[in-house]
Amino acid sequence: MSKNRLKKMRKKQSKTLKEISEKTGISDVNLSRYENNKIEPKLATWEELAKFYGVTPAYLVGWSDEPH
Repeated sequence: MSKNRLKKMRKKQSKTLKEISEKTGISDVNLSRYENNKIEPKLATWEELAKFYGVTPAYLVGWSDEPH
């Protein structure tokens, strides 16, 4: 599993899992699982979350240190 930045990005924006879920349509249960590396999001989900946070998918996944 990756060392993703999902929790870091959510905390940085002071958002709850429920708020992210409501805005992205991704269940808060799955968001929690993604944040805790219990399951790996599909590519389309990474892209949706990256768009929401305003960063690249590679940054969010942890493959790059460049957010844009």
